[in-house]
Amino acid sequence: MDATFIKTGLEHQGYPVYEDDIPYIADMLNLIHQQEALLENFPYVNFEVPITVFDKGVIGWQN
Repeated sequence: MDATFIKTGLEHQGYPVYEDDIPYIADMLNLIHQQEALLENFPYVNFEVPITVFDKGVIGWQN
């Protein structure tokens, strides 16, 4: 991710540009792009209901 791209985007939206924040913003944008790529490979992953098993001892089940 290019620092100039991030600075320009922040300026166009009216946000202040802090040079120390640019690497963190770039990391976050890269992470978002990685996760989007995973959803392209598995588009229905969020449609599956996960199976959850509860252990009565862990959740404090009382009889």
